[in-house]
Amino acid sequence: MHTAITRFFSATGLALLIAALIASTGCIGALSQLIYVVKGTNVEPSYKGLEDSTVAVVCVSDASAYGPDILTTTVAQAVAIKMQRTGRSINVIPSNTVNDWIDRNGWDERDFAKLGEGVGAEKVVAIEIGAYSIHEGSTLYKGRTDLSVTVYDINNGGTIDFLYGPTEYSFPKNGRPAIQTSDRQFEAFFLANLTENIAHQFCPYDRVDQVARDAISLDHL
Repeated sequence: MHTAITRFFSATGLALLIAALIASTGCIGALSQLIYVVKGTNVEPSYKGLEDSTVAVVCVSDASAYGPDILTTTVAQAVAIKMQRTGRSINVIPSNTVNDWIDRNGWDERDFAKLGEGVGAEKVVAIEIGAYSIHEGSTLYKGRTDLSVTVYDINNGGTIDFLYGPTEYSFPKNGRPAIQTSDRQFEAFFLANLTENIAHQFCPYDRVDQVARDAISLDHL
């Protein structure tokens, strides 16, 4: 019965989507969009090399070099959790294990191959954050950060196997900045979207689900 209900709502949702496309884009536009819908909305990750590998996720920033940094810890943990839940056979080393090794060894936050060897990782996903801000002027909220994500292949001498960025990530990307919110609430939404974007480089996702999440995030700011 559950399957029948799911199929009913899926078919109903598809019909409503087609009707909306026809109304908003015209026949030709609707046809092209319909082809897109029929093909599906699943998006494959940019890099599939983490599959069937033991992976350590670490995040660094200019500020974290001077002591514990809540931002980088939060980002690394969130990305690790997303990869563990949605990745295909990605064995993610617990963030606590990575953090304990860093604390014990006085890591310089640059030798990612050494970190990978120390925690027994085959690949290291290194997230580097810079120029972080959540404000647009004195009264508006818009998140921005410089971002680079690098995968190091520890079994191959720590060579770079994948690079995303450097790029600037912003939220909301389109539309006006948020007004009625707080620093804490807005930053939570910003970091959720940032870590989702990073995880998408390594894990498959549904484009329609992502659009819905973006809309819900903006609606709650």
